Amino acid sequence: MQNLFRKLQERALYQPSAPALISGHKQVSNLQLCERIDYLAQQLQQTQLKCVALYMDNSIEWIVADLAAMQLGLTLIPIPLFFSPQQIEHLVKDAGIQAVITQPELCDKFDYSKKHKLPDMQLLLLNNQTVPDVEQLKKVAKITYTSGSTGNPKGVCLSATNLGGVTKALAQGISNQGISHHLCVMPLATLLENIAGVYVPLLMGSSIQVEPLSKLGFTNSSGFDAQQFMACVEQTKPHSVILLPQLLMSLIELKKAHPNSFNSLRFAAVGGGKSAQASLEKAHELGLPVYEGYGLSECASVVSLNNPFHNKPGSVGKVLPHAKVRISEEGEIIVGGQSMLGYLGLGDINKSQGTQEVHTGDLGHMDSEGFLYISGRKKNLIVSSFGRNISPEWVESEIQQAQKIAQVAIFGDAKPWLSAVVTPAVNSSNEEIEQVIQACNQRLPDYAQIKTWLVGDQAFSAENKQLTENGRLRRDAIFAQYQEQIEELYACA
Repeated sequence: MQNLFRKLQERALYQPSAPALISGHKQVSNLQLCERIDYLAQQLQQTQLKCVALYMDNSIEWIVADLAAMQLGLTLIPIPLFFSPQQIEHLVKDAGIQAVITQPELCDKFDYSKKHKLPDMQLLLLNNQTVPDVEQLKKVAKITYTSGSTGNPKGVCLSATNLGGVTKALAQGISNQGISHHLCVMPLATLLENIAGVYVPLLMGSSIQVEPLSKLGFTNSSGFDAQQFMACVEQTKPHSVILLPQLLMSLIELKKAHPNSFNSLRFAAVGGGKSAQASLEKAHELGLPVYEGYGLSECASVVSLNNPFHNKPGSVGKVLPHAKVRISEEGEIIVGGQSMLGYLGLGDINKSQGTQEVHTGDLGHMDSEGFLYISGRKKNLIVSSFGRNISPEWVESEIQQAQKIAQVAIFGDAKPWLSAVVTPAVNSSNEEIEQVIQACNQRLPDYAQIKTWLVGDQAFSAENKQLTENGRLRRDAIFAQYQEQIEELYACA
């Protein structure tokens, strides 16, 4: 990341008054950004901390804190606002977090002993009994936690070299598209927006528009006001945005209803989950410059990306130069090059070179020109249209703790919420099932909650081929039988 900081210093010298960060009516120039980073780094250095978390809404302060920690060489752990209290508690203990940089109104989310005021932020010293493994974290610049596909998120450890390699490759990939103003749409705690929406624009000399998530139309991890989103885009007039599949669908509907909207966009990357090819084709018919990419946290975010000059419909783009992709005999996509140091607490991260291969669990192929195609996943992981990873077994186990539901199968891949097919226990009414589901939802983060459900025609069994001989769900068979009804749940909601 030294190259990024060098570029920031050069622009502070030669273009001091040009805007680097914009939020509402506030602007931070190139010179002011460097000064704010330096000042906050000095403040943090006095604390002698080694491992700090960042828990804030999208803001100028978020970006300044992130860059200050990077400049100082601290291990930084962004915490998404959509994490449940249980997930936050796990993360704090798992990483041995010593302190959290946050907003005054969010301080009550943490158990802290002391509070220090920083410029427009608060530094909370936590009452954490777990001590961070300082030796292990020497090479770790950032730990990004997954959204918790099985309840407890895993910490992906990334070095500054990992982050810098992806940043450089992405900047080169979109350098000829006249992008000088980026709007951060996704949470900054999301690695994709953190790298592609902050580091890349700053490396390229573009300004960054950053607004609270509520101004963009987000109410939680899956609530979204499309009209509010459009109003924000029309007001800020960005050249580039990063979209999740669900946002892409909203963008298309808005463009159909308002043909003169979104005309400032020159490049809209869509990732975080598989987009329907029909949606991408419709976007291009409407004149929306939308291009699909592919990546994962374990590979420091983006692995491949389409762009206006290299675009193949149906693919997730051309593999970027920092990544080395091969396809196993089973068809699994395996990625090397700039990959993670490892998962926190699993193996000796300090010995890792960040170049080991990552078995993605995704199935696909690559053509002779280096374009990557995704055909499915080896495991049952659900990726919602908001990009949240959810293990159906996790949610199913929560549901089946109650006595009123005998069996349950969870679905929701590429959908905005989860649905369920249930087999009631004997004498259980629909009202009792609803009560069980609502009680379960209270224990789960909102992205893993069941919003709609239906009662199956019969119990899942080996006889009807909806269970294996060992009693495991045959999800494809269940979905095949109930697909029409499941789709109706989403259409009628």
